[in-house]
Amino acid sequence: MADKMAGKQNMDDLLDDLFAEAKADSSPAPTEDFMARVLADAERLQPEAPPVAASPATVPSRGLLATLFATLGGWQGTGGLVAATMASVWIGFSGADSLTVEGLQAVVSGDTEFYLSDLGGDFSFDLGEG
Repeated sequence: MADKMAGKQNMDDLLDDLFAEAKADSSPAPTEDFMARVLADAERLQPEAPPVAASPATVPSRGLLATLFATLGGWQGTGGLVAATMASVWIGFSGADSLTVEGLQAVVSGDTEFYLSDLGGDFSFDLGEG
């Protein structure tokens, strides 16, 4: 720990010395003629001005579906959303044939416990021999 503090102190002293040296530097400042030439060269090398964007009144409006499609991120975002939706629909309805109104009421009220093997043959794990 002491070595780190000593290294930090040495770095601070080094920076203080460098700043003092920079303050003492009496290099001449660039002349106004030189700065004018630099600015003239910079202005000459600037690219042409971009075309002015069309006013909002002339831009055709997009429909609701096109706006929603762009908001979701184009084909990638919409494709991911469709895949997730279809997966959730499949997961939601895959065990629906074994669920009854009484079973759902028992689950909601917490009267009984259900195990994975109670739901039906699709959800049971059969480890048979042979």
